[in-house]
Amino acid sequence: MDPVKRDIMEATYKAVSEHGYGDLTIQHIADEFENSKTLIYYHYDGRDELLVDFLDYVLQQFLANLPDSTQSPRRELETLVDTLLPPTVEEETYHIMLAMFELRVNAPHDEDCREQYLVVDNELKSLLQDILSRGVKAGVFEDITPAVEAELFLSLLIGTRARRLTVYHPDESIELLKEAIQTHIDRITASSE
Repeated sequence: MDPVKRDIMEATYKAVSEHGYGDLTIQHIADEFENSKTLIYYHYDGRDELLVDFLDYVLQQFLANLPDSTQSPRRELETLVDTLLPPTVEEETYHIMLAMFELRVNAPHDEDCREQYLVVDNELKSLLQDILSRGVKAGVFEDITPAVEAELFLSLLIGTRARRLTVYHPDESIELLKEAIQTHIDRITASSE
């Protein structure tokens, strides 16, 4: 990424953390940016265009931090759940998650946002399907259909993140929700495991 755009993305991250998505203005971003507000407008026509790039920036960082395949398939699946659903979150992280959720809700009305979320959903679904396929092949998981289970896990993970943001406080634990997902992992794990 161009260094100036990366700096704009970092300034946007700080501004979103402080002001959230709904109240965010270009001025808030400029207040966190070491260069002029004019430079932001040189690269972006307005807030919506900038936020689409910000969404891509955050989502690419998110995808880069997903677990790799050096663990057993079951442990890799559990690590993915832990990565996506930490028991509690700090206030700053909560605001970023909330902004990403608000952008997701806006996706039906914004084709660029929708495309970004399709990329992430497909990437996650592919990762889940790969983990589950390797687990079936290794005898770690029962004889399940990995593509169907990947869809289920993706829906569970996205739904749980949405519930966290809509009905839980940032410092409120979602362990019970995670236990429900863990119960499903236990259910598909082969009895010999």
